[in-house]
Amino acid sequence: MPADAASLVIVNTCGFIDAAKEESIAALLDAVEYAHARGARVAAVGCLIERYRGELAEELPEVDLWCGLDWEPLLAELRDPAGREGSRADGAERAAVSVAVPRRPRPVSSYVKISDGCDRRCAYCAIPLVKGEYEPVAAAEVLSAARAALAAGARELVLVGQDTSRWAQPGWGGLERLLAELEVLEPAPLWLRLLYLQPDGVDDALLTALGRHAVPYLDIPLQHASGAVLRRMGRAGDGEAYLELLGRVRAALPGAAVRSTFISGLPGETEDDADELVAFVRAAGLSAAGVFAFDAQEGAPAAGMSAQVPPKLAFERAARLGEAIDEVASGYWAALAGQSIDVLVERGTAHVDGVSVGRCALQAPDIDGRVMLSGRPARRGDIVRAVVTESVGYDLSAVAGSPGS
Repeated sequence: MPADAASLVIVNTCGFIDAAKEESIAALLDAVEYAHARGARVAAVGCLIERYRGELAEELPEVDLWCGLDWEPLLAELRDPAGREGSRADGAERAAVSVAVPRRPRPVSSYVKISDGCDRRCAYCAIPLVKGEYEPVAAAEVLSAARAALAAGARELVLVGQDTSRWAQPGWGGLERLLAELEVLEPAPLWLRLLYLQPDGVDDALLTALGRHAVPYLDIPLQHASGAVLRRMGRAGDGEAYLELLGRVRAALPGAAVRSTFISGLPGETEDDADELVAFVRAAGLSAAGVFAFDAQEGAPAAGMSAQVPPKLAFERAARLGEAIDEVASGYWAALAGQSIDVLVERGTAHVDGVSVGRCALQAPDIDGRVMLSGRPARRGDIVRAVVTESVGYDLSAVAGSPGS
């Protein structure tokens, strides 16, 4: 629904790093100004609200509804908007807004949460402070959410959690059974994808399960390659162990796309550590990766560590690492030229240029590149067999084969 047709504007906030906090607060301020000018209400939800609700409510009394990670107040508002309070905290009356709800497009992919929270206690991370300990979602709830998404038209299910490889339900089974049961739902998903897999959970059993039931795509947050930096993070492994892991992944899933995440500038990181990380990236052959300059978070152990890296230097190291990642990733995508791929269409063929837009199985929704598809018309939700003609950075161009090919 367009924002100018909504009676309730929902701002989903992030409290993971300072830049995300600032962006969330700015979005709230913009939403309040925009929505209140036309009589709509504003709800603030998400991690930032969960952690700082009291302070924010005091500083931003204009916000009508505070939800954090507890969605019940929001659901109650949506179920019975007429029963809400007739005024904001500041006492200003606002007229109800009656709007027609436009028909939503059928989803192409849908996220299904299989766990929440994390108990790893990495030194840089505030997630356990916001979401608490790791807790798997029950199999029945996962399957119910998946059925609903598929019934709404989703062709792809993306299973998400802080460590999806850990998922298990005592007396029911683990990830292998969950993937197998998702695969045979009616209607059946075209693709199953997992986000995110911690490196110590990527074992032979998981790789076998992925090979049987899911797309060849792994998002593994490695965070660094220097053993010394990883120990300060509270994590195991090092560059040599990670290269061995990637070798096992590619032996089990040839051509798999491997995405990762790295942090530059953790307290105590030296120039040698930074150089080691760049060298690792050049050897790892990743399809994509995100890079973050270290951002000290209140309550996380790394915030109080000695030998803090100056922010400017941390950003410089992150930029240098990002350049190496882009160079390596461009090679990965360029190597697909001439290969046949299946494209899941997300935007139907445009009349202007005859091009539709979608993704192949090696690209996750929202975070990776796209496929520009030409050759014949296609509609949103179609799966089209095509041949890759070229790549530009992380994006591909492809030409569809004949119908049914």
